[in-house]
Amino acid sequence: MTADEDRIVDLLRRLDPEPVRPVRVDLTAAVHEARRRRRSRRTMSVSAAGLAVLAAVSVPLVVGGGPSTGPASQPASPSTSESAPATTAPPATAAPGGPTACTAQPLPVPGGHAKSLVTGGDPTGRFLAGRSYPGDGRGNPVILWDGDRAREYRLPGSDQRMVDVNAAGVAVGSVYLDDRPQPYVIRNGRPARLPGLAAGEATAVSADGRIVGARQIGHRQRPVLWSDPDTAAVDLPLPGPRWEGTAIGVDSAGTVVGRIHDGPSGVTRTAVWRAGGAGPELLPTPSVEGGPASEFVAHSLRGGWITGVAFRDEGKVRRIHPARYHLATGRYEPLPSGVSPSAGNGRGWVVGPVDRMDAGLLTDAGALRLPDLDGRTGRYAALAVSVSDDAGVIGGQLDVEPGQKGLVMRAIRWSCR
Repeated sequence: MTADEDRIVDLLRRLDPEPVRPVRVDLTAAVHEARRRRRSRRTMSVSAAGLAVLAAVSVPLVVGGGPSTGPASQPASPSTSESAPATTAPPATAAPGGPTACTAQPLPVPGGHAKSLVTGGDPTGRFLAGRSYPGDGRGNPVILWDGDRAREYRLPGSDQRMVDVNAAGVAVGSVYLDDRPQPYVIRNGRPARLPGLAAGEATAVSADGRIVGARQIGHRQRPVLWSDPDTAAVDLPLPGPRWEGTAIGVDSAGTVVGRIHDGPSGVTRTAVWRAGGAGPELLPTPSVEGGPASEFVAHSLRGGWITGVAFRDEGKVRRIHPARYHLATGRYEPLPSGVSPSAGNGRGWVVGPVDRMDAGLLTDAGALRLPDLDGRTGRYAALAVSVSDDAGVIGGQLDVEPGQKGLVMRAIRWSCR
């Protein structure tokens, strides 16, 4: 198969003993790509667009469960797909307590390329972002889906991807030029480089057009904020000169969330920058089954919820506890076990891998495995990377030729009720 994107490594990084570092996977091309990317960046954005089984994890991992003991403390020119219908498919309406059933549909791909991925989605479920793999030596065309209508963008460089999109259809992400990441935005159908960075990436966009990401400085990253796509990025304050990391979420109130650490080997901390604040708040780690967590790694911010994964080290075993943090109350809440979060929505529900094989949705009611095209579950290589606020639309990809040599990943939209 062709070289799969390093988003495989980004998604599964939380299964590594140090969750912000790449792990090895059983795809030779993915390993090669990850090593190349490590030369220019340490951490990438939260969205993911690929799946592989781990070839090596040095610390055994167990998905934890059970109730928490409470909070730890209180604190390019575009083209349109001719094969896609011109109408926009309305999102499905999910049940109030969370969907109980989902169906999978392949998304239309301009050019009909066999391999395609979803890399992000907007809170309403109307827009999805992704990319395809034409294998023509010109990189990866970026795709924006508006319902069932697909539009392709040829951005410069290589490794092109949009990782987040808002309800107005503004998408953000990055491309690689001269082996360095460059932040990009697509707005009103026009792609443009975001100003103010010699190298870096955009990772999230708010409803009102604020954008966050990271400045690349050698092998280090520094969190940044664009107040709008036309204004140069500004560095967000850090606790000290050795600290580094990336911002991963922003809302219209100006609240920013990121993952930072004190030096290359520092423990990952979840940071919150509030509008008008002097510096970041470092969130405490939650209490989980067995005692206090060792780390909490945020994956998304939406609707006042920070969703992510708490880790608790017990000897040589690292246990994973899905959790969410409510900004308004300053409290952690445990999530039912079964899904390791990769993205969340405005209700604090999440999507992510189940048993490193299936894709799943985790709501207050529990975990729901997402089906394949024929309605089955349990096949290798399904992945969900975005979820609408009502969980009616989930974006991701799955292997459309399971059991065959390699992976044939296809961009998928799950409609859930």
